[in-house]
Amino acid sequence: MAKYLYGASVQGIQEFIFKTNKLKEIVGASEIVKAIASKADEGEEKDPISFEDNFKADEVLLNAAGNIKAIFNSKEECQKAVLEFPKRVMQHAYGITISQAVVKIEEEFTYKDIETLEKRLKIQRNRPSLPLDSSIGIIKLSPSTARASVKYIKEDEGKVAIDKSTAQKHKAYNKFLQANPKIKKLKDISSFSNAKNKIAVIHADGNGLGQIVPKLGNKLSSFSKKLDKATKAAFEAAKDENMNIRNVILGGDDMTVICNANDALEFTKRFLKSFEKETAKIEELQAIGVEKLTACAGIAYCNEKYPFHYAIDLAETLCSVTKKHAKNLDAKKAPSALMFHNIQSSNFQSWEKFLKNELTIKNDKEEIRLDFGPYYLSQPNQPHIDKLQNSIEAYRCEGSPISRLRNWLSELAKSQKYAQSLLERINEVTEQSGKWRCEIMQKNLQNLYADLSNEKLIVPKDGYNKTPIYDILQILSVTEAKR
Repeated sequence: MAKYLYGASVQGIQEFIFKTNKLKEIVGASEIVKAIASKADEGEEKDPISFEDNFKADEVLLNAAGNIKAIFNSKEECQKAVLEFPKRVMQHAYGITISQAVVKIEEEFTYKDIETLEKRLKIQRNRPSLPLDSSIGIIKLSPSTARASVKYIKEDEGKVAIDKSTAQKHKAYNKFLQANPKIKKLKDISSFSNAKNKIAVIHADGNGLGQIVPKLGNKLSSFSKKLDKATKAAFEAAKDENMNIRNVILGGDDMTVICNANDALEFTKRFLKSFEKETAKIEELQAIGVEKLTACAGIAYCNEKYPFHYAIDLAETLCSVTKKHAKNLDAKKAPSALMFHNIQSSNFQSWEKFLKNELTIKNDKEEIRLDFGPYYLSQPNQPHIDKLQNSIEAYRCEGSPISRLRNWLSELAKSQKYAQSLLERINEVTEQSGKWRCEIMQKNLQNLYADLSNEKLIVPKDGYNKTPIYDILQILSVTEAKR
């Protein structure tokens, strides 16, 4: 008897969530997206866009982070899902679209069926879809989204017209507050910013799943559920009560969060450690000879008023750049690592342009790159996250030459000779103010990366001459000292 492998991919999640910088709309959008993968407990009200609550799949292989794979024994039930699921989601979450595909399984289900499904989904994703809130010229538009307005609401700035998508997000946000009465109202992104008005967007993603999934066979369904639980457990373990963090996307092997800039680096380090620890408990991995999963992350630091869609694009790009670097070190078992960047320009276009315009110094003798990362949890011969944190704190101490090192970077762009003379003078003045201070900075630099020292701040790395000083300056400029 034939079976049917159904696949659905939710598109436009990031744009849907981060369309505006209003926190309650971001939270509301996040709750709507979570509902797609949710499953009501016995006695609870079923959500109209929950896949598992509304469609009778015989086995759900994957249902997390906007990706669904399920097996139907009944052709009629599969047809029902194909016809109704996109309609339900698109009507309850204006701005989101669904791509679908089905593979008929005549014999035993194998990973080749999933490969065929993925190819068909890729074709469907490239087909344009019409938005449900298209409008004609006589309709009033929402000033924040330029979509057709459906109602007026009262805001601090007065009476404001909002579109259908925003209205849905407000409704989901209010439902979230009712279900969590102890949580204070989340009105503004500024509630996450530190005294320097800085926040961080973090995106993390598991490594090597493409190599692991084909080996799982009929264990894929149980593995997917345990991976989802492991990611959520890692998130909970990584934060503490003093951290100001809100998860936006959390499921499968994906995590996207907004947090106070002060907490970002420490939280991300803890998450990567916890992710490895939690995935080491997954029996299905051990059965195929995999000890644990690793993950990579990108952190985008920005001002609280900065457009969020640019910040999330940068965080995802940094995560991808980190993954590529990690795979080059070990293609079979890419180690956990992170990269970060403080956005200072008006928008994010591409990482390559950032490298060229902001992170490359050319003087009269050489070219120096300022992207010293990625920073790893424990990879030999690579800079470690905790060693970077130690160097940051060493430069944060009173009497540190950090302001003079900013001048050194500026001088480095003009003349290597004058920059070297300035560095020698900086070290001389710092040693006169306290030799112990120089020794601490020297020790931490050497621990961060071999050959680094107070006298030698530029070293060969990844085929370029690089310095970690810019990264240290970045963190110091966006964070406050620990209390």
